[in-house]
Amino acid sequence: MISADPDEPLHVFDLPQIHTKPSGTELIQALDLLTVKPRSFGPVAHEATKSRTVQPAGVTRYLTSIIASPLAWLDTDELREAVWDAAAARLSERSGRTAMPAMSRVFSIPSTTSDGLEGEEFTLTLHEPSLTADNLGMKTWVSSYLLSRRLHNLLESTPNLVPTTSTTPQPRPDNNKTLRALELGAGTGLVGLSFAALRGSSATIHLTDLPDIVPNLAHNAALNVELLNRTGGVVTTGVLDWTDTPDPLPTAQEQYDLILAADPLYSPSHPKLLVDTITHWLSRGLDARVVLEMPLRDAYLPQVQELRDRMGRLGLAVVDEGEEIGYDDWESADGGALEVKCWWSVWGWSEKL
Repeated sequence: MISADPDEPLHVFDLPQIHTKPSGTELIQALDLLTVKPRSFGPVAHEATKSRTVQPAGVTRYLTSIIASPLAWLDTDELREAVWDAAAARLSERSGRTAMPAMSRVFSIPSTTSDGLEGEEFTLTLHEPSLTADNLGMKTWVSSYLLSRRLHNLLESTPNLVPTTSTTPQPRPDNNKTLRALELGAGTGLVGLSFAALRGSSATIHLTDLPDIVPNLAHNAALNVELLNRTGGVVTTGVLDWTDTPDPLPTAQEQYDLILAADPLYSPSHPKLLVDTITHWLSRGLDARVVLEMPLRDAYLPQVQELRDRMGRLGLAVVDEGEEIGYDDWESADGGALEVKCWWSVWGWSEKL
């Protein structure tokens, strides 16, 4: 049994050793102690979180010894499989962010009261499948985290984001109009779900991405149904491929008052595709807005500038913008937290500002 002082780091020899034929419960508990979670996105570069400190020396060998063992003394195949699966997961967690298994992550989203005071922090739970190179939308990126935590301030910025007369049913009084929002490249849904929780019944939001990503996006919306029910948030999900021109083109009633996108540029073709998609789906109403946040990675600075240029040619101008620092859950070459500078911006129709 593990009985060391909880304030003292454990050595691998403090864990149940295979030659002693420990019980399945003891092995599962030990493997749980070795769980490694991704780094925080927050303003402080936290170290990867473990439930208890275990000295790293010998941990890899310990895990491989469990995987290599037949565990013949355990009573059932199911228990043996559970131990092997847990040991394999702990080993993959130590092989870098891209090797981590599927996980659930919890995010706290600040809010502001109607009188401008600090409000309740909403808690969102998101499932992230194992990351693969062709499905980067399965990961929550730092710019999504930063934008989700900035939304409560952005939504109250001047000029306010309000529904436009061109995108809402006319019979209802103005003060009952519902703001219609669209998220492009929603990924795991952090930004859109945060928006839904913050705006409640005053808005609806449609979260979109590519076909392979939408099932997990819908799953994450379902995971947070209790929060959405409590706040009155209305969320739908669906496929929206930027390479497909909608036919027929959206009518004024089908366009959106607000478009959100976080980290939308990771290919030279994306600035054009993104702006073309905004062209189709953004309302021409007075207070229509586009809210973007993206990392300023050296390799993609030309794409960021191209995006600015294309937005300007479309007739959109920056209402508000700024830069902020976050920490992605990749590691730098020396194993430290990776600082990422991000640019956020709010856009509106230039002739109407």
